[in-house]
Amino acid sequence: MVGWFRQSRRISATQLVFAWFGFAILAGSILLWLPPSLRPGARVDFISALFTAISAACVTGLTVVNVAETFSSTGQAVIFILMELGGLGIMSFAALGFRIFGRRLPFSQQVATADALYQNDAAGEFKKTFTQILKTTLAVQGIGAALMGLALIPRHGGEAGFLLWSAVFHSVSAFCNGGFTLYRDSLQSLYGNLPFLIVLMILVTLGSLGHLTLNELRRLPGLLRRRERRPRWFSLHTRVTLTVTGLLLAGGFAGVWLFGTSSRDRLAWHALFEAVVGRTAGFNVCPQAWLPLPTVLLMIVLMFIGGSPGSCAGGIKTTSLAIWFSRLKSNLRNDAKVNLFGYTIAPELVSRARILMALAMLWNLAGVFILAAAHPDENLATLVFEQVSAFGTVGLSLDFTPRLNDLSRLWICLSMFVGRLGPLSIALWVVRSSNIRVNRPIGRLMVG
Repeated sequence: MVGWFRQSRRISATQLVFAWFGFAILAGSILLWLPPSLRPGARVDFISALFTAISAACVTGLTVVNVAETFSSTGQAVIFILMELGGLGIMSFAALGFRIFGRRLPFSQQVATADALYQNDAAGEFKKTFTQILKTTLAVQGIGAALMGLALIPRHGGEAGFLLWSAVFHSVSAFCNGGFTLYRDSLQSLYGNLPFLIVLMILVTLGSLGHLTLNELRRLPGLLRRRERRPRWFSLHTRVTLTVTGLLLAGGFAGVWLFGTSSRDRLAWHALFEAVVGRTAGFNVCPQAWLPLPTVLLMIVLMFIGGSPGSCAGGIKTTSLAIWFSRLKSNLRNDAKVNLFGYTIAPELVSRARILMALAMLWNLAGVFILAAAHPDENLATLVFEQVSAFGTVGLSLDFTPRLNDLSRLWICLSMFVGRLGPLSIALWVVRSSNIRVNRPIGRLMVG
């Protein structure tokens, strides 16, 4: 044991974080596979248990089995814990793991990781940020659980125990953008419970903003009382996050309202619900297979973009999209600098956003090809929807997930894992510099 502990001190930061996250997934898989986690008469193979554990830890929500019918209260508790751990963020695993082993992240990797996930400039804020994340997460989830409990009283008024468990479970699942529910039909049986669904949409949106943005929003009432000048209200990161999020929600709502929802009723709140959960969470109040094709394509775009850095959501992130569009605008104007909201964006951030966009596109293209090879008779839109949903850790499906075979299940597991850990791996990879620099001849090609 002592020898293993000493050996662990020589493990790199990247390896330790991945090992910590992988250990949680493996432990969850084993627990979900054991009989105490299953309802009487229910059985799951290990791949299905692994799929569910990865989906919960990566706060995705895709399932190959019906959670309500398959898992007992013990199994549901395991899923709950995995969602909470995944929702706290990958750096929670890093901070906890390094504290256990008595180590600290190297300074350069603290800066890069904080910049990628928290957008903090000082590595000294690392421990403080982790504490703030924990406090904010528990506070928002507690308020959400109380409001959801009140909304569920008409349905579960005579079942106090299940009412409390359902309120807490769905509050955590919503804020963590997990997409898991305790009902056999996802949330279809709650279609008419608008108070519950409104609270859920608010929690999903807050969970997709990122902890830095939530912390700045928390300080807003105090700034208003002190009558601080408006430019001091929010950082550049929060301004970009709120602006892009608002545009995506408004555009998503307009598009879904125009093209149609999965419901035969043309209701504005349902269009908004699809726009909210289509970016980050896998809840549904009607079968997604009923979505018209234009809405399916719009949802794929929303899932690919996802939420914001440091949040519970996946995707390429709102800030990456803003930087990518600003770079495109600058290139069209033949401007060497990328400007955003009156600031010149650092070249390394522009490069990182470009790399992230390219890798995300290549990964999803490869994923669609693999799914098509495993399911050659399946509709292409269904395959693209499934792949992007997994990579973006969204959890929506056109009723295709239960039909996945072993090969496609393993690939979707890998896509969920990469989609959740991708930003951290890129951040730690970017800080590594090569010791050998070679000046090569400049090449020119015709483009366009």
